[in-house]
Amino acid sequence: MKVYTVIPVKSLAGGKRRLAGILGRKQRETLTLCMLRDVLSTVLGCPKIEEAVVVSSDPEVLRLAGRLGAVALAEGGDHGVNEAVSRGIAYCVARGASLLLILPADIPLLSSLDLETLASLGLKSSLVLTPSLRLDGTNALLLKPPEILQTSYDADSFRSHLSAGRLRGLRVKVYLSGRVMLDLDLPEDLELFLRLEASRNTETYRYASEVLEAGVRV
Repeated sequence: MKVYTVIPVKSLAGGKRRLAGILGRKQRETLTLCMLRDVLSTVLGCPKIEEAVVVSSDPEVLRLAGRLGAVALAEGGDHGVNEAVSRGIAYCVARGASLLLILPADIPLLSSLDLETLASLGLKSSLVLTPSLRLDGTNALLLKPPEILQTSYDADSFRSHLSAGRLRGLRVKVYLSGRVMLDLDLPEDLELFLRLEASRNTETYRYASEVLEAGVRV
């Protein structure tokens, strides 16, 4: 069974503000695009993935997604992650999706093994989740069928999704992978990422290490 993937991306101007202490606005925008390249490279290279759908209001994000081979689904504005995800789900359901994976664009260590494991767990479950390192966000959410659960990507989304799935009596699995759990939201996240050997082959590492070494914020 092939998996459809939805990746919501905020506008570049509004993203990664919690990194403002170490990166300037243009650097944060470029970092976001690097992370998206890394995530899409892995997703589009995985045989388990039928189609990758990037949902965003940002023209540059959409152009990059299209160039890399993803579906670029435009929003009229930044209406929040849940609205973007709903738009992506509707598109995938119309395409006949029965298994859907929602991923953020800021997990550059994502691997094909992670995607294959999530897909395998989804064959035996209705809901598969991976939390963020701080156990508050949801860094992977696999739904079977795609509309089985209303998403709640707000405060403490991991516990919200987990609780909602259990209250509905769904068969729930939690997949713990440091690669998926490490999203780059805070300066300490980026510092940890740059120390990891696994990060060295990513666009994100090459850009972030160069920028931080130069010590110039733009």
